[in-house]
Amino acid sequence: MTRREKNGLMGALGVLAVGVLGVAGCGNVAYDDRAEAASPECEGTAGGEEGTPDELSELMAELIAPRICDQVTGSFIGMPGEDGHEGTAAGLDPAVGRWWIRRCAADVRDGRLHVGIAGPGWTWLDRESTGFRVRQYLRFEAEAAFSASLHVGYDARSRIATIWLRPAPGVEAQVRPTGLVQAEATGIFSSMLGGILDLTGSSASDRAQQQAAEEGSQRLTEKLATGFTVTFQLDNEQMDFMLGQLARGQTPQRPWPSGATAWLVNERSSVWPGGVDVVGPIPEDAGEISLDVELEEGEGAVLRRVCADTLHRWLDAAWNGQTSGPPDGHQVAALNSTHAPRTVRLDATDCRSLLLVTPREQAELPVMLRYRVTPVEAPEPGDGGGPAVASVGGGGADGASHGGSSASAGSATAVRPRTVRVELRSLSVTAQMGDGSDWDMFGGEPDPYVIVTSIPQGRQLDRSDVADDSREVRLHRTLPGALRMEDFPLRFVVYDEDVAGDEVVGSADLEPSSIPGRESDMTLDIRSQGDTPRQTGTLRLRITPVD
Repeated sequence: MTRREKNGLMGALGVLAVGVLGVAGCGNVAYDDRAEAASPECEGTAGGEEGTPDELSELMAELIAPRICDQVTGSFIGMPGEDGHEGTAAGLDPAVGRWWIRRCAADVRDGRLHVGIAGPGWTWLDRESTGFRVRQYLRFEAEAAFSASLHVGYDARSRIATIWLRPAPGVEAQVRPTGLVQAEATGIFSSMLGGILDLTGSSASDRAQQQAAEEGSQRLTEKLATGFTVTFQLDNEQMDFMLGQLARGQTPQRPWPSGATAWLVNERSSVWPGGVDVVGPIPEDAGEISLDVELEEGEGAVLRRVCADTLHRWLDAAWNGQTSGPPDGHQVAALNSTHAPRTVRLDATDCRSLLLVTPREQAELPVMLRYRVTPVEAPEPGDGGGPAVASVGGGGADGASHGGSSASAGSATAVRPRTVRVELRSLSVTAQMGDGSDWDMFGGEPDPYVIVTSIPQGRQLDRSDVADDSREVRLHRTLPGALRMEDFPLRFVVYDEDVAGDEVVGSADLEPSSIPGRESDMTLDIRSQGDTPRQTGTLRLRITPVD
């Protein structure tokens, strides 16, 4: 594998893309009508019985089958959350867990590529039903098998080549939870009901574990059934891969922009307190690399670079409850301020390595970060805002905070729109109040709600419903009407409903200068009142320009 080839499944397909797409030229195999409409008229690769699309698909299957498992085994596939995008924008969504592929088999039958993959993993689970709630990391074992035909296309205008993997009906996937699932009662009635269910031998936790297995298997099956798209940009040799089907000439959006040098890693992830994320792997022949990283949400995070063999042994021990801290590795960054991008140069290693991400100790809020790993082969391209600090070697405290919000796309903002729609997506609240005391006198969770006002207009725009006993709230509320720039700044105040009187959790303002020029997800740090404000939550928004 060359240093420009992506690892895991995408790397295996990269071997095929460079070889086959060079022969395919303009490409005559369209994945669907949308792909055909997005490309110019092109001559076929061959005509008649001597070169049909079926034969090209079979050739690609024969080429990839011997290589795919060598590259897939040992990779960590990001597990998507529930509030994700569709289409190209899905490349901006954070991973909330990883599927560690440890077993793989691939062959060709009847001209189709047959693949079976399996391994352990973990994902964040946050569900509430009938008075019970599950909020924890879920460990699982998963396996999947599918057969797929491969098709190739090329958009001459954008100089982007595409390979589509189109699964046949009958995709099989199974997810089996391996850790304990604990369902906690959210009210007095459900607490009593939980005790009755325990006596009858059918606890809420048992039912939650069964539901997690059924729903996980269904979601994995549905995801794999949508197929895969691999893209290759000829201008910068950038290869990319994602689940689902993209039209010819389209590439996934990524948290960091592409430039003249092809990146190895370009993604976003969310990690909850007590959890870890694994980014990579980075091949041993990558040489010196440049890591661009930004803490977008949370109270701080630490990144370590770890050899793959060391991490594998640590994960095996962790699965058996035999670990207490992170594995041995070199700390490359300690991020303490949000919205302060950094660039770190990392020396070449003689091992296949990964980046291990953990929230800082005693953190109460989840962290969200975006990463880009690029070989140091040419001057790094600009990214619109650019990193705040360029450094060489290990970590250390980063620069000062650059404000309370950030656009998820991570690229230069276009001309500010005149009117926008604002959607409140979700809210996270810390385990304790700004002064360190409990939200509830009996030690319970907060009951948050959000009030939005226009500061210059002096009027309330919206008030969300109260979320009982919850620190993670899905809002999905769009503010009424299209808002003009004259309506900004907006003030978002989070309250905790209490019998003795509602208390302010914290507030944040959205300034007109922060409004992006295209549809983007943003985050606001909710901070407490007083002389020494403390972050007490995170509010996630989606901004959509109207004109």
